Amino acid sequence: MDKPICLITGATDGIGKVTATALAGRGYAVVLAARNEAKAASVIREIVAATGNHDVDYLPADLTSLAQLRRLADTFTIRYPRLDVLINNAGIVMPQRALTEDGFETTFQVNYLSQFYLTHLLLSDLERSPQGRIVNLSSSVYRVGKFEPDNLQGEQRFSAVRAYAASKLLVLLFTMELAHRLASTRITANAVHPGIVRTPMMRDAPGALRAMSYAALPFSVSPDKGAATSVFLASSQEPAAVSGQYFTKAKSKSVKTSYNTQENRNLLWALSMDACRL
Repeated sequence: MDKPICLITGATDGIGKVTATALAGRGYAVVLAARNEAKAASVIREIVAATGNHDVDYLPADLTSLAQLRRLADTFTIRYPRLDVLINNAGIVMPQRALTEDGFETTFQVNYLSQFYLTHLLLSDLERSPQGRIVNLSSSVYRVGKFEPDNLQGEQRFSAVRAYAASKLLVLLFTMELAHRLASTRITANAVHPGIVRTPMMRDAPGALRAMSYAALPFSVSPDKGAATSVFLASSQEPAAVSGQYFTKAKSKSVKTSYNTQENRNLLWALSMDACRL
């Protein structure tokens, strides 16, 4: 396959769907990782109709299951010769603390740990690319997130706002450490703040997050604008050699959190490796 190949999680709605459509329009072979087969099939038809690109595929995976991610990675490796771009786009907000089948708090697993795990499973596929790229969806709410090793999954206290903000901080710390560890390879890793985007997740957010979402509506942007930075990092030549950065509006921004230390990044990495049994 001569086309660059991109795998996107959470690609059947919102920012992910727009990102998938934009990259298909630029000639990428796009693989949607999604849990709902019927919805994925419908989105594939929409993308093909909009772009004329028939190289749009679907692999089933629910990010609440590490076993399903292993099957996704195994199937991808069999089906495709390499991976050029991995976009960890999926994200959720949970109104209450609930555990996945793996025993992890759901926000923590879907928004962070599954990204960490899937990325590691696909590193060998990315290494076969002339220039592999990893794009992780973070958020500006990382600035109010906390890295608390003894309360990583809201074991001691839980709120939807704290869990979501913490998960986006973890994504950011992971991305920066991943870029550091991949410095000697042809793979880059960057994090994205898409902006305050009008998506179903924003509209359906629970409790305090819903109030915050509605208050932010005057400053919000469309999914098209929200996806622009992900598309830029995935396909443009300008950031091809850039790694370990936090981007918004296609520009690198400084990271402002006291939790961004080498000690914390190393500890998070070790805890994540242990949780995934890697």
